[in-house]
Amino acid sequence: MLLRRLNWDRGGTSVWTNCSRPTDRRRAFTIVELIGTLILLGVVFTVSVSVLVAVARERKNTTQRQHALQHANSLLEHATASNWSDLKVGLQEIPPASSDLQALLPGIDQRFEVSEPGSDRSKQLTVSIRWTNQQGQAVAPIQLGAWVYPSEEPQP
Repeated sequence: MLLRRLNWDRGGTSVWTNCSRPTDRRRAFTIVELIGTLILLGVVFTVSVSVLVAVARERKNTTQRQHALQHANSLLEHATASNWSDLKVGLQEIPPASSDLQALLPGIDQRFEVSEPGSDRSKQLTVSIRWTNQQGQAVAPIQLGAWVYPSEEPQP
């Protein structure tokens, strides 16, 4: 937009001049505007960093729970594939977790228990896995259970 402005020259006569923008507008930022912008950027940066840290923490927790669940499922599948007579009531011995799983789940505590609730010929298998978080606090355990019944086929 082309603007015309009335100027006074040294002789006191008026002269109309063309200008692209009014001269009474500022051409730079004030220090207050710069400080305000920096404060606003600092707040946005702080909030975004705290959100990203929370997301990373939740992602790690989810990964740990998924690996614990996969390990518990593997132990339970192995136990249900064994013979009925091999499943003795009480706590069962479990091979130690792999070093990769121990690194992912610090302080891992795994339990496998067989119980015979009720009078029917069934056994309940329960696998429980616990571990600690980075602060050394116990995390809610993963528990999986299954029921096993004796096969009706004659044993050789």
